Amino acid sequence: MRLISGHYIFTGREFIRNGIVETDSAGRIASLGSLGDSIVERESVEFFNGIIIPGFVNAHCHIELSHMKGVIPEKSGMSAFCKSIMSYRNSDADRQLSAMYEADKLMENEGIVAVGDISNRYLSIRMKKDSRLIYHTFVETFNLDPRLAGEVISMSKDIRRSFEKEGLRASISPHAPYSLSEKLFEMSVSEGNRDGIVSIHNEESIDEMELFADKKGKMRDLFGKNTDLFIHEYDRPIQRILKYIAPETSMMLVHNTHTNEQGIELALKRNKKTTWVLCPASNLYIENCLPDVSLFSKHKLHIALGTDGFSSNTKLSILNELKILDSAFPETGLQNLLRWATLNGAEALNLNEELGSFDTGKRPGILLLTDIDFKNMKLTENSRVKRLM
Repeated sequence: MRLISGHYIFTGREFIRNGIVETDSAGRIASLGSLGDSIVERESVEFFNGIIIPGFVNAHCHIELSHMKGVIPEKSGMSAFCKSIMSYRNSDADRQLSAMYEADKLMENEGIVAVGDISNRYLSIRMKKDSRLIYHTFVETFNLDPRLAGEVISMSKDIRRSFEKEGLRASISPHAPYSLSEKLFEMSVSEGNRDGIVSIHNEESIDEMELFADKKGKMRDLFGKNTDLFIHEYDRPIQRILKYIAPETSMMLVHNTHTNEQGIELALKRNKKTTWVLCPASNLYIENCLPDVSLFSKHKLHIALGTDGFSSNTKLSILNELKILDSAFPETGLQNLLRWATLNGAEALNLNEELGSFDTGKRPGILLLTDIDFKNMKLTENSRVKRLM
């Protein structure tokens, strides 16, 4: 048993001043309370200078691309980024796997306890079995040739089965509205509806928005005439997603860098279980642009946070994502930001029965945030995270 206290405990939902959390020998939450207005020394209580929080949930990552750290130039735009991914994706398997193990350990050291990870192959299975983190793998589909839709889905199902045989959580999801034929898109979302959860890149770039709005541009030039088979049916990317998604499916829309009020309203009408996953460091890396978080807050959207992968980020740190958002949108408030980084991410990945908050019986992990501006309840440049449990 451990009794852990700090200046504040963030429960996953709210702050408790001078809070105290009790865990059993397995690390499960036994009780939650407060030491009161004044801090007094109590036997067996470990008191820390900072905020005690549940473990972080990284709702969107590409661990298979960890070998691409520093390879793709920053701020080159989405079309150039996609072209680079296609060029560098297939490197030596041992090098890729070694990079994945290193990235997994880095995330653990950054206080991350669970990851929603994008995968296209079998390669990450061994690493995920060895990991101390909980992974939900989204087996990602993409191909613009409608003649290959059946073959792609068959391969994706086989990859999903391979993860599940090893006791790993997995489901099938389409990559993005611009990278699948209509047939493959429908088949992929159908599989996601069957699995009960879909994660898809949404309205991430200017190039993507231009492809759908104007039917031309860099992305049209990159992917060719196969995009003509579907882009004339839609004015914006999110319309294509919503055409096939079931209302009861847990839908994770990732990035949303250029999503506006119209896109939000369309999604809310179609699906009440939408989580809007933000990856601000990746957005800055690729396009030097951030989503309109103030608009998302205004609509009280269910928001979670992701790091994306080392192909589009210099760190795999949820704390770093929080610092970016806290600096760019100070009105958001630390309580909201921490909920996005913990409980909301767990809910998005259907892991909230075990993770995300200090509810009795859960085993969410326990972190310490230090170097906090307590007067304004804000993070600072020097804020750090330390894993306590």
